[in-house]
Amino acid sequence: MGGLLVVLRVVNIALDIIRWIVIVWVILSWILFFLERSKFRWRYRQFYLLLEQLNDLCTRMAYPFLKPIRRVLRRFDTAGIDWSPLVLLLIIYLLQGLINWAAIAILSPR
Repeated sequence: MGGLLVVLRVVNIALDIIRWIVIVWVILSWILFFLERSKFRWRYRQFYLLLEQLNDLCTRMAYPFLKPIRRVLRRFDTAGIDWSPLVLLLIIYLLQGLINWAAIAILSPR
């Protein structure tokens, strides 16, 4: 039973990491979207390039998890809005709830 709890904890930590990568990626993409349309990127070129590199890193880490969701959502007309990060976060929250429920069920005395 202890080994199973360790596995559930590791999976829970991995889901937390994926969740934070997606959240940071979404926020960075919003920031870069607005900075591209301002003079900020020309005034503070080095900082803007750093934000672009961080966005590229987060994109590369999040893309394998978002790709299957985008493939499913492609069938629906969403007017150009990418809903895959939101769907991925919902799936992660559901999985974490199931993992926590399983851990409580394992630990509860019978």
